[in-house]
Amino acid sequence: MSGDRMSAEREIVDRVSMAQRGRGGSRPRRRRPRAGFVAALVVPVLAALGLVGTALAPSAQAAPAGRVDASAAFSSAVYGTGCTYPLTMPVNSSGWVEFYEVRAGVPPRLVGRDLPQGALASTTWVPHRIGDKYLYAVQNGKVSQPTFVRVRQGYGSNGTCVAF
Repeated sequence: MSGDRMSAEREIVDRVSMAQRGRGGSRPRRRRPRAGFVAALVVPVLAALGLVGTALAPSAQAAPAGRVDASAAFSSAVYGTGCTYPLTMPVNSSGWVEFYEVRAGVPPRLVGRDLPQGALASTTWVPHRIGDKYLYAVQNGKVSQPTFVRVRQGYGSNGTCVAF
């Protein structure tokens, strides 16, 4: 009986080793990448492309709820260099909001950051260069719709500013 038991144990050991090598072949079985390992490689690539917010963030973390409002005195459609403007952004979740200015051929410039009070985030914007630009906000990896602004030469001081 002990011979039968030894042969049964040997058969089990052989089956396990064959399963580890992969269906009885002589090559070792190739391991599949684990989900955590794949995620560790894919997430930084998506982040670099700006797709993490849309691809991986749950819908409960949707953030910017509209466009950046660059309110200008007298409902001006033109903004002046060196002038100060409040930027506001309606949001529907918590977390820091970053405001950016971008124009063609130039990397985005961080204008300011704010931790929303209620459902509104705000910062102050001072345009430095003349040209057509877009303002947008980012919160929880989600980007708001861009707001088009025209920046011209600003004239004034002490809170009074006119752009031509």
